[in-house]
Amino acid sequence: MTINLLEQLAAPENLLAAWRVVRGNIPAHRRKRSSGPDGITLAEYERDLDAELTVLRDLLLSGRYQPSSPAYFAVPKPKGGQRMLAILPVQDRVAQRAALQMLEPFWEYEFLPCSFGFRPGTSVDQAVSYVAQTRRQDRRWVVDGDIQKCFDTIDHDLLMMRVRKKIADKRVLALLQNWLDVGLMQAGPPSNTEAAWSKHVKTTGSSLKQGWNWMVDAFAQESDPFARYNYGGSKSMEGVYLNGEEQAEEMRQSSLKRVAASGMMFGVSLLRPTIRRIGAISRNVSVGSPAGRRLMKKGVLATGGFAGVAAAAAVAAYFINQRVGEAPVGILQGSPLSPLLANIYLHPFDISLMSLGYKLARFADDWVILCEDQTGAENAYQDALRDLEELHLKVNLAKTRILPPHEKLEWLGKVIS
Repeated sequence: MTINLLEQLAAPENLLAAWRVVRGNIPAHRRKRSSGPDGITLAEYERDLDAELTVLRDLLLSGRYQPSSPAYFAVPKPKGGQRMLAILPVQDRVAQRAALQMLEPFWEYEFLPCSFGFRPGTSVDQAVSYVAQTRRQDRRWVVDGDIQKCFDTIDHDLLMMRVRKKIADKRVLALLQNWLDVGLMQAGPPSNTEAAWSKHVKTTGSSLKQGWNWMVDAFAQESDPFARYNYGGSKSMEGVYLNGEEQAEEMRQSSLKRVAASGMMFGVSLLRPTIRRIGAISRNVSVGSPAGRRLMKKGVLATGGFAGVAAAAAVAAYFINQRVGEAPVGILQGSPLSPLLANIYLHPFDISLMSLGYKLARFADDWVILCEDQTGAENAYQDALRDLEELHLKVNLAKTRILPPHEKLEWLGKVIS
């Protein structure tokens, strides 16, 4: 563990090495048009490279660096469905790559040989070769596993708990947390993750404006004292008759919402241009959770003063009243750090299954277990379910299956006899 890791992360030579990797990942003919959501291309960033890296270093060391909201595009999955990949600004890609170069050695020596995905010296061919060789060794029964929306459901609290065991520099921990949080800051009304991604192919000031306008409109509607009651007060808006206690509870809830609406309106009306900068709060964030408290704090700091407190308090009251969301989840696919974070998160899965004597091969969120007989495969399937549940993950039941010896295994785009 080291407490001055940020200085190493932001060292000029580390940032330059990170830039070279980011640049090298894009073919030369695409660098003039390969840009992030901010519109800055690799060629434009390279034009003033020394200045750009100096600014990034200063932002990181001073604590003023803030990641930008990503854009998204859909990539078809081989077995159906779509995978949403994030597009980051060049500056964020360089910063994350610099972080990866510093953080990877803390875990790489611990990862097991069964983990092949996105690690130094490993490849798809190595993973496929290992599985083919193991299957020829009388382990022809296979559990072909698929984790349901793995990257989208990684629990931030569990992930950061594991990261803190090795990283002591609180500034780096805060940096990692900011990168996790940026995936939760969605503009617009609450929606499921895929719907939000499809709407925000490109994050713009206009989309943030629409998001906050939706928020204000929602508070205005909730503040209508006649929205939920008839004049007689004996029915809810759904037409269900209420007894005295129920009427009292309905009135209490409505009063709370009107207070929240008033505070929100006051705060937003004073500083609407500034408040747009902090985006909207994702439905996946519980205000009572660590992420919710962080976002509330950011909201107060962004809006400033009494108006900011009023707006943040209103948002908090509203979402607490609505009992929104569980613990924050999800990491961005397509960002430099995501594969490492996923491997850190799934490492206990590897340890558990390997300690039980199973032959496991995992490539990021794709995994197979090779067994000698049907009973062993069925036991492995149940043990995998249990271990994933402890990580707050689920298998995709439609895509996870047990293959008998005579069936060919299709894994990582290859057919294994």
